[in-house]
Amino acid sequence: MLDLGTIASYGASLCVDPSNPACATVANQWAAIQPATNANSGSATVPLWVSLQQFPQFGNGNYGSGNGVVVHGYPGGDSEYSSLQTKVQKRLTQHFTALASFTWAKLITDDGNPPLGFVGAHLGAAQDWRDLKIEHSISPQDVKYQFTGDVSYDLPVGRGRAVNLRGVGDAVLGGWTANAIAYLSTGVPIASPTSGVAPSYFNQRADLTCDPSHGAPHSAATWFNYNCFAFPASPFVAGTAPAYLDHVRTMGAQDFDLSLYKHFSFGKERDLRFEISSYNIANRAQLGTPGTPDITQVTSNPAEAAVFGQITSTVNSPRQFQFGSRFTF
Repeated sequence: MLDLGTIASYGASLCVDPSNPACATVANQWAAIQPATNANSGSATVPLWVSLQQFPQFGNGNYGSGNGVVVHGYPGGDSEYSSLQTKVQKRLTQHFTALASFTWAKLITDDGNPPLGFVGAHLGAAQDWRDLKIEHSISPQDVKYQFTGDVSYDLPVGRGRAVNLRGVGDAVLGGWTANAIAYLSTGVPIASPTSGVAPSYFNQRADLTCDPSHGAPHSAATWFNYNCFAFPASPFVAGTAPAYLDHVRTMGAQDFDLSLYKHFSFGKERDLRFEISSYNIANRAQLGTPGTPDITQVTSNPAEAAVFGQITSTVNSPRQFQFGSRFTF
């Protein structure tokens, strides 16, 4: 079975400027059910981020940096998303089933440093929030390609199977089912470095003079280098580098998980399921985001130049094994 579909969406009036009170607060529609211990109890208005919580009436109301929700701005940002999505499925026959899906997508925005801090890593601020045309670029949440595949197969070992077993042999080795899941994706775009020119009149980015993805080492020591970035002609003009670099992305995901499980029956209504699972079976490290010191630091300090593009962290877990059982009665 093959499914094919497309999705497109457009977002408007995204918050950018913290000075606009219309976007900073909303009416407190939860006042009647907020306990006295909630910081917003009795208030006619609440911060905008409160309305973005799933259950804003609960908790103490003090959602600081701990949960990463930071909302600011006037409704001026836009976003466009489009994708091609495919799915191929083989239904269960001959003890085998499989499902594979692939998404080819693109997310563009002029609010790549959004008010919701929990949705990803961001540059920090627009060059000029009054002129968002110069912010229009690939989004820091864009994942261009994603593939997910999973298969499940009843191993041909046990009573009545290709390798016929009986008694203790069947009880131990027969009736196992193997599952495998693969997830592959491209990385997310990396932010362009700022100029670092003093005095800093605004969040000026560097000028982009060539494609930094060409000849990029893509190693932990140097993911890419700064040769394609230069100082703008004046500290009063915006840099030409986009907010995020479409062709310079973090390391993509290549995750493979395996599991085996077997049911042991103890009568009509009693069943024990035993499962062995392994996550990231290849034990592949997915490198994190490279450092991008500003161009002033890079050109004036050799130590900063040495760490430009350097990656010092990973974003996934090492290989893990898990053993579990469930008794149903």
